Amino acid sequence: MNGYTYYTIKNGDTLYSIAKSFGIEENSIIMANPGIVSNNLRVSNIIIIPVGSVVNTNVNYNYDSMILDINSLSRIYPFLKTSSIGYSVLGKYLPVIQIGTGSKQIFYNGSFHANEWITSLLLMKFIEDYCIAYTLNGKIYGYNARDLFNSTSLYILPMVNPDGVDLVTNNLSKNSVAYIEGEKIANNFPDIPFPNGWKANITGVDLKTYQPNCKVL
Repeated sequence: MNGYTYYTIKNGDTLYSIAKSFGIEENSIIMANPGIVSNNLRVSNIIIIPVGSVVNTNVNYNYDSMILDINSLSRIYPFLKTSSIGYSVLGKYLPVIQIGTGSKQIFYNGSFHANEWITSLLLMKFIEDYCIAYTLNGKIYGYNARDLFNSTSLYILPMVNPDGVDLVTNNLSKNSVAYIEGEKIANNFPDIPFPNGWKANITGVDLKTYQPNCKVL
């Protein structure tokens, strides 16, 4: 499930009636559809309805999973801002998600090490939980989400090493040049199980050694 569905507005609909029929809060619809007004719904217009969760925590999380989740979260929560810091060796773009507009700036990142891909999943679930708390004017880890949003800008790079993550989660074909070359490098380190023990990027570089000032989650 991608966490949302589409609904075509019918005569007599209100935000309250639509929200009630889907078992969600009106604010969830309002956040997903900027500019929507309850007393001025246009019949036949199609709107986004958030339904269920987006981030599945019961999977081996890989790059494709992350991109799908970022796209879904961006549709449901348009206040998220997404940019990129560049590309991996295999050409995967590296998305950064911004939450908040405040002057305080904090940067989080995950999956420097390929076999620590669970940190990416943790960050993505945090993003979703934060978005829900902000939408419903709730709290995230004891802090009012809207106060936090207004005071602090969080920049989150969920997956620093997508090529390595795809290798250890079996999302990279064993017949690919990248896999074969990686296996050759791994032969020089017989004590490290390949591919599940792989920490480096696809060319054998430990990315963490090049980011001494970053906070690694």
